[in-house]
Amino acid sequence: MLGVLQFAAEMDLDGVPHCPACLLELAWEIRDGRRPSRALISRTTDWIWSESGDGIREAVVRARMAEVPFAEEALRDLELNGRHSKVAETLVFRLAQELADEMASR
Repeated sequence: MLGVLQFAAEMDLDGVPHCPACLLELAWEIRDGRRPSRALISRTTDWIWSESGDGIREAVVRARMAEVPFAEEALRDLELNGRHSKVAETLVFRLAQELADEMASR
């Protein structure tokens, strides 16, 4: 699973739609240096998944077609667990981290 999480942490997310407002609470926790609760990560993933789930899956499929290491395992995790997958949670956390970094730089 570690390789899958590393894949998710480095995966190309360009073109994956997501709602910055849905990420705000999680991003705020990260920006303030607090460790977000599992409940907050799960809730945020649920919100983001409704808009981004198809885009995330398509990005993982593209990575698999490009034979990126661990993409096949990541796709399997998404197919089996959807928004409750470790891949989805890792990607949402990453999007929130990017928003937190942007907020901190302003």
